[in-house]
Amino acid sequence: MANNNINMIEYTWKVLELFVNNDKLLSVRYLLTGTDGINTVESEGKHEFFNGTVNKSLENIIESDIIQWLEKDTTQNDVNPIKLAIENQLKSLETTQKVDFPWLIGTFTVE
Repeated sequence: MANNNINMIEYTWKVLELFVNNDKLLSVRYLLTGTDGINTVESEGKHEFFNGTVNKSLENIIESDIIQWLEKDTTQNDVNPIKLAIENQLKSLETTQKVDFPWLIGTFTVE
């Protein structure tokens, strides 16, 4: 029996800020966006890289390197807790219904 409610989640990392010491990248502030084609959820955070993860000098680093290192550092036992939190929020949105504020029902605005 197939589950027709499964939507593939598309994740997009965005690097917001870099934090260095002596020209060595130590940590990064990121934004991870997950979308299932209908809903979008975002998670912003700061990650300090494990020793040995960053293997390039600062002047040679490109954004895709940082994203690869973020993926590596934040995934343990094949589970990325940041992505899992986004997935859970998206699942929650599938089972809930957005409604107007109850105190605004029956009111109108003049334009």
